[in-house]
Amino acid sequence: MFAARETATDCRAEVTRDMIELMLSQFDSLSDPEGIIQLELRGNCLMVLNPETKAYEVVGLARLSPSMRKVIK
Repeated sequence: MFAARETATDCRAEVTRDMIELMLSQFDSLSDPEGIIQLELRGNCLMVLNPETKAYEVVGLARLSPSMRKVIK
């Protein structure tokens, strides 16, 4: 089987168990009528669209970026 297109990485996210458990615990309220949630990766922060408020909510941050690690010690 051949890929339909080149399989380059479009986006990469690091998630923790806590982040996955948070999404699972709130999945019904965060999913659309088809049972799908919309995620965005902004910087290194994972966000999910709340379909009722149309606002993005922070799911979490797996680790600080290198620049933030220098600021927060």
